[in-house]
Order: sequence, then C-alpha cells, then structure tokens
Amino acid sequence: MKPRPRHDTSGEFPDLLPRDVLCGGELLLFRNPHGEPFGERDAWCLTEEWFALDDIRPAYASLLEKESRLGAKQPFAWNEDFGYLSPFPEHCGTGLLIRADLHLEGLHMIGDIPPVLNALKAVRFGADGVNMDGLMNAAHIFDVYTNASLGISEEDLMAHAESIFSQLIDQEINARLRLVRELPRTFEDAVARSLAILQNCRLLSPWELLDIISPIRLAAVMGFLDGITRAEADAILRKQLSARDDLPDSADGDRMRDERDAAIADDANKRFARIRWNSRAKEYLS
Repeated sequence: MKPRPRHDTSGEFPDLLPRDVLCGGELLLFRNPHGEPFGERDAWCLTEEWFALDDIRPAYASLLEKESRLGAKQPFAWNEDFGYLSPFPEHCGTGLLIRADLHLEGLHMIGDIPPVLNALKAVRFGADGVNMDGLMNAAHIFDVYTNASLGISEEDLMAHAESIFSQLIDQEINARLRLVRELPRTFEDAVARSLAILQNCRLLSPWELLDIISPIRLAAVMGFLDGITRAEADAILRKQLSARDDLPDSADGDRMRDERDAAIADDANKRFARIRWNSRAKEYLS
C-alpha cells in the first residue's frame, strides 16, 4: 500500500474514538436528612456509574429512583432559597456532582495540560490527577468534575458537564492528531523511553508503572504497536490505579517495597520484551 502523506488522516487512520479518551464516570447525589445533625459524615451520597456521554441522563434517571426510595423513608434538608442543603458548599442547590475520568496523554505530550486545567477552573470544574509516590498527575488520567451546583438546575448542570467533557475529548483527540501530523518524534520518543524502562528496569513501583504505561496505551490505541492491545494496556492501568501502599514506614517496610518493586520490574521485563513498533507506525510516523 502506498503510504499517505503525514497530513492526510482520512480513511482508516486515525481510529480515534471518544471511548479511547473517556474512561467512564459517575453521578453523585448528596442529600442530608431533615432535622438531623448537619455534618460531613451525616450526608447521604447516592451514586450511579456511566460509561459514555449518552449514558449520563439515563444514569440520572436511575439516581432519581434511588432518591425517591430514600426520600419516602426520610425527608431531606431543603431551603426555599438555596435548594438542597449540604455540609459541602459546592454541593448545595441540586446536590448533584458529575465526574468523568479522562486520559489526556496527548495533551500532556504537546504541553497543553496547564492551560486546560486553568480553563476548567474558570468554568467551575475541578480536575484531580493521580498523585502517588512522589509522582504528580501520574499517567495523565484526570478526574474532572462539576464544582458547583448552586443556582443551576439539574438539566443545565448535565448539559454543561456534557459540553465540557465533549470539549475535553475533542481537544485530546486533536492533540493525538497533532502528534502524528506535526510532532511524530515527540510521540516516538515518549513511547521509546517507556519501552526502554519497562524492558530493562530492575526496580519499578506500581505508580511508576502506571505513569510509564500511559504512552504505551496511547500508541496501542492508535494501532502502532505489536505485542500489546488497548485492552491489555487498560487492564494494566486499572490494576495500578487501584494499588495501595499499606507497607509500614520501617526498615522491614522498605525491604518489602524493594521486593515488591523487583517483582514488578521482572514481570515488566518479560511482558514488554517483544513489544515493537509495527508497519502502521512506520507508515504514519516516519
């Protein structure tokens, strides 16, 4: 097949879909019982997961059913001026919080994460990265969430969240396109460095693995690697995201961490030994 010019991304490439950026999300509905103590531990939190933007409203309908069953047993704290009351000021009003997990590795590679996070603050959205073991924003997976619901209806809040999440997905997809079209060496360098570490490291903590696998996932999503699929990369990410360091801060704890990190490194050396760029990568990145 004759290679396309780098700027031509029509046809089969890029296979970039919202699900490659959006890792799902959750709706949280906060309610306080009327006439009961008004503290953080006294708030009820009803939750419903969603996996695509089109799922947000059906998830909210399910959440309302849960709220109705709970409200039949116990009235909620309500104020005519402020709506539902909560010990969390950002949850007063609707009491609804909408959050999404987004993999923004492309925006990181082109250097656009700081302005994106600042823009989210300006529209009253929060964004938390994974900060563990001295790593900030590991894997560039962000929990993006509505940060205020006072003075806005549930319908408007959902529409606003859908719009913001959709814009973030579009920005990330455009960043991935730019990596292929304009910055292929930057993309290749990030993946090559990750592979070099995974194939040769002697100690590797769970959170280092989480961070290092992120460029590998991006390359797998775009079909550029032999030896690992998107699903396999996702499984590694999920496992590391749930990792906890419950070992004691002591000499014995340090020894157990070294043993754990050595085992992770040995597994990584074997698992990633045969992962290589494929012909598709050569076509679009060379």
